[in-house]
Amino acid sequence: MFSPCSCGFPPGTPVSSHSPKTCRICAGSMMMQKLVVLLILLFGSSTKSEDLTGKAFTFPSESITRYATLTPDVDGPYSAVTLCLRFFPENGRAHSLFSLATPSRNNDFLLYYPEKGKYSLHVDSELHEFLGMPDNQNEKNSVCWTWDGKTGFTQVWVNGKRSIKAKIYTGVIAASTPSIILGQDQDSYGGGFDPNQCFVGDLSDVHMWNYVLNPCEIQTYMNGFAFPPGNVLNWKALNYKVNGEVFVEPNDSACHS
Repeated sequence: MFSPCSCGFPPGTPVSSHSPKTCRICAGSMMMQKLVVLLILLFGSSTKSEDLTGKAFTFPSESITRYATLTPDVDGPYSAVTLCLRFFPENGRAHSLFSLATPSRNNDFLLYYPEKGKYSLHVDSELHEFLGMPDNQNEKNSVCWTWDGKTGFTQVWVNGKRSIKAKIYTGVIAASTPSIILGQDQDSYGGGFDPNQCFVGDLSDVHMWNYVLNPCEIQTYMNGFAFPPGNVLNWKALNYKVNGEVFVEPNDSACHS
C-alpha cells in the first residue's frame, strides 16, 4: 500500500490513489505555483523606489494617459496630513496637483488649481477654496497644505505666504487602500480622467506626512533648506510608476544642491 502524500487530495480520497507518479505530478504542480507567486512578487510590479532629488516629473502636453501613481510608505487611515510640492505649470489652465482617492471617495484628498491664485481643497469630498494666493507665472510655485482631522482646520501655504485657517472636515481619510495620482484628477477610483483637468508642466519635491508640520518646518521647505522628509511620501525615496509619456527630468534645483 502507498503512503499518503500531502498534495491537497479532497477528504475521503482513497490512499490507493496516492501513487508515486500521482504524487510527483502533484508536487511538481505545487512547486510551479509557488514559483509563479515568487516571480509575481519579484517582478510583477513595475513600481520602483528612487531618490528624485534635483528631478521633476514632466507632463509635456494635455492627455488622459499621462500620469504618475505613487505608493505610500505609511498606510491610512490618516487623522492629519501635510502635503508639500512644487509645480511649474502651463499658464492659463485649470489642473489637478494631487489626487488621493479611495473606492468610496474619489475626492478623499484632492488639491486642485482651478484658476490663477485659487486653490480648491477637498477632504473626504468636502470642499474649501482659498482665493488671492501668490501665483508665479512662468515660474516654479511651492505649495504646502495642512489638514487636522481633530479640529477640521485646513490651511494652504504658497511661496512662503499662508492663508487663514478654515474648517473643512473632522475625522479620518484613506480608511481603505488609497490610489494616489499626480497629473490627473480621479473622478473614480484610479481613473475617470478629464483632459481639461490634467496637469501640464513640471511637478517635483512631493512630500506627504501623516501629521501637521509646524510653520517653521513649512517655511524651511519653502526656502529649499533641509527639512524632515515625508513619512508617507518621500521624494528622496519615492515609490512610483509612470504611465504614458511622463518623463523624469533634471530641474533647476539641482543647480543649488
